[in-house]
Amino acid sequence: MTTQQQTPPPPATQDSPSPTTTWHRRAVSLTVAVVLLLLGAASVWSLRTPQPKPSSASRTEFSANRALARLHGIAAVPHPAGSAASADVRAYLVRELRSLGVRPTVQTRVGSRTPSGGYPTLARVSNVYARIPGSKPTGRVLLVAHYDSVPNGPGASDDGANVAAVLEIVRALGSMPRPRNDIDVLFTDAEEPGLLGARAFVQSKVSGDPHRVAVVNLEARGVSGPALMFQMKGGLTSAVADSHAVTTSFASALYSLLPNDTDLTVLAGDGMRGINLAFMGGVARYHTAHDDIAHVNAGSVQDMGDTALAAVRSLGAADLAEDEPDGTFFSLFGKVISYPGWLTLPLALVSLGALSLVLIRGRRHGLRPSRAGLAAGSLTAVLLAAVGVGFGGWWMLSTLQPAFTFGVGAVYHPGPYLLAASFLMVAVLLLWYRWARRRMSSVEASTGVLGWFVALALISAVLLPGGAYLFTWPALIGLGAVAATLHAGRHSPLHPLATAASALPATVLLTPVSVLVTTAVGLGLGAAPLLMVTLLAATALPLVEPSPSRRVCAALGAGLLVSATAAAAVAASMNGYTDSNPRPVSLAYAWESDTGTASWLSRGGREQPVVGRLLDDGPEQLNDRIPSLAGVPLHHGRALKAPDVPEPRIRRTAPDDIDRVTGRRTVHLRLTVPDDTYLVDVFANTATHTVRGATVDGVDIDAGRTSLTKPWGWGFRYAAPSDKGMDLTIRSAGSGPLRIRAVSLTSGLPDGVHAPRLPSNASWAGWPVLSGQTIAVRTFTF
Repeated sequence: MTTQQQTPPPPATQDSPSPTTTWHRRAVSLTVAVVLLLLGAASVWSLRTPQPKPSSASRTEFSANRALARLHGIAAVPHPAGSAASADVRAYLVRELRSLGVRPTVQTRVGSRTPSGGYPTLARVSNVYARIPGSKPTGRVLLVAHYDSVPNGPGASDDGANVAAVLEIVRALGSMPRPRNDIDVLFTDAEEPGLLGARAFVQSKVSGDPHRVAVVNLEARGVSGPALMFQMKGGLTSAVADSHAVTTSFASALYSLLPNDTDLTVLAGDGMRGINLAFMGGVARYHTAHDDIAHVNAGSVQDMGDTALAAVRSLGAADLAEDEPDGTFFSLFGKVISYPGWLTLPLALVSLGALSLVLIRGRRHGLRPSRAGLAAGSLTAVLLAAVGVGFGGWWMLSTLQPAFTFGVGAVYHPGPYLLAASFLMVAVLLLWYRWARRRMSSVEASTGVLGWFVALALISAVLLPGGAYLFTWPALIGLGAVAATLHAGRHSPLHPLATAASALPATVLLTPVSVLVTTAVGLGLGAAPLLMVTLLAATALPLVEPSPSRRVCAALGAGLLVSATAAAAVAASMNGYTDSNPRPVSLAYAWESDTGTASWLSRGGREQPVVGRLLDDGPEQLNDRIPSLAGVPLHHGRALKAPDVPEPRIRRTAPDDIDRVTGRRTVHLRLTVPDDTYLVDVFANTATHTVRGATVDGVDIDAGRTSLTKPWGWGFRYAAPSDKGMDLTIRSAGSGPLRIRAVSLTSGLPDGVHAPRLPSNASWAGWPVLSGQTIAVRTFTF
């Protein structure tokens, strides 16, 4: 009997890791992956709102319950600027401030503003203003919230809850030692139609030297979520840090690129410094009838109050005569980290130097720069795919559900959609990594990924400095770890740690920002947070080492696709329209008295429930007929003539002044509007006349700053018009009669036209989308 001799296994070589090494690497990778998941969860958890404090809380503390007790006097019903309900709210605020021991004044004047790309907007506004004197002021802190609402909603969150929060802050300050600086309280009027209360306040010069004023502005772009400090003007980093706000200088940098404004826009334009605070969750209810008291989140109010009170106290004790340079700042597990802004570009350049060092030194240890370049170049396709999925996914969703596009997007729960897209992109990344690892080492692939972080750090440092930290710190830490371990053996367990080191800062920095950006801008700009998620996932790819086999890759990819499908299904079920989450619909009634035409107008199509049956044609633009809606594609249909549609009226109040030499003509007019009109637009036909200027209620309008197209090439808007009328003087040059068209808007649909009644699972879309208004159009010839 012979014994068969077994051949021993070959010794481990540099190209073949031993089973023990492989096991160690997998154990290390699994541990790091668990740590990253826990850090990501913790960073999202840090965005939660606190529990509201009861009315029995210490008098020096902010109590959401005490603040919300005042909300019924502020936001029980819609109260747009100029309405009787708005006057009731104003009287309530005056009484409350007096009861808190301060002396408010009501400042009434005409405010005007000409936004970039728009035409002048005016309103007679009534701001409520009060001052808490400081002990030895170096300037003043201006605490601001607007008290008007949109016409079709009570504005309980935007901005009623914040008005109530300001009252509670004033109460708390009264229980504390006297601050060093003056604390001014400003409740602005007519913020919604164009920041006109803030403009009137600036024009009044009540605040004194604007360079010694620090603004804390309270806003809302939804009904829930943490109080985000999303904008800083003029270097108030220390106050932001003292407030412990949820914040990021990336949000401030991004906001500067978006076409959005708040009262701080006007105040900062006058030279004031300031910070903008807002909660932005539940944006689907923004500017709708469902921004009501029932949907106000008490935790958000508590977070807003705590943050604003801390910021006011910090600024109240500061030397406001000293300028503080802008800085980089961000929240990290409930704390605000900051450093001087001048470090932004040098740190980005250091990351470039670190990348160069790794590429040069790495050549001695087998790192091929050409392969790292291949990794970076091929990753471009993945990042472009992320952008495509973000925009393409939104196009698909909005095509399947057009109501998502109303307002800022009626998507009640956008998170699951982003999660589904994220799973899909991780699957794409996994395929890319398998492709890359067949051509290069894990260190080379990771160096290529970090090359993208370096590039984005440099680009951001120049174009968007507040956001550069998102890419600079992962690049610095990741490249530092790679450089430190280049001498280690190819199969050392240190390599997964080194090549995935950038995932640690990327997780804690990019994860919360992705969540906040999704909340703030919705799915329409979902490509931005998806791009961040893709970059974050790319830093963690080395954790699948050793190089994934086809079987492992297929299993992981299948799991990710199943997860993406499940998340999409959850998103679809959560965003179905119900009584509690109604579907937005768009409809307005238009009466054009010149032609005797009555029409239904809508931003949506015939697929809309209830209102869709009223629409026959479109979409098309009605620029000539209704200049207020110029450039807006509208669906429309014939409507019955209402028994009585109140119309705007214009009459001549004095003979024209005519310069026989130049042919210039001055027309003196009086404009009156129906009761409950919240806005009126006035246009002049410029086909035969050139408007040289105009005066409305004593305010001059710069005729050269309009952006309308002919034939109605000049115009202005008057918000909150008085039913007593407005004086109008127009200076023009031309031949023949001067034609003027007035367009008035009132809330509600007229009686006697078979206007639809909305079911409980539908509601009017967010303002200013056509949402239950009556539009009256009339042309006058002089």
